[in-house]
Amino acid sequence: MVLPEELARSFKAEVRSSEEAQRMRYVTSIERLAKEEGIEEGMLQKAREDVIKILQTRFGVAPSTVVEVINGIGNHSLLETLFTNSITIASIEEFQQLLNESTSGRGN
Repeated sequence: MVLPEELARSFKAEVRSSEEAQRMRYVTSIERLAKEEGIEEGMLQKAREDVIKILQTRFGVAPSTVVEVINGIGNHSLLETLFTNSITIASIEEFQQLLNESTSGRGN
């Protein structure tokens, strides 16, 4: 049986597409999870850097003790709260007190 020219081209295109799909590299669940964890860590790191940058911009410096605590935070929600507070808080001392209260007794 001979296919009409248009159907033959369409069939060949489908075969090529199928062959390409079969050659695609399989990504395991472990690889997918590692990528997601890497993305999450990248987002956390960016949030930490943003808070520190705002503090440095507003107050001229971010004390090393503050930077260390911020860099140890692994909770994105807490970092968002600190980000907002870093914009509005009156002094670096008030921020440090807020930071101490926010992180004491928590598994950040």
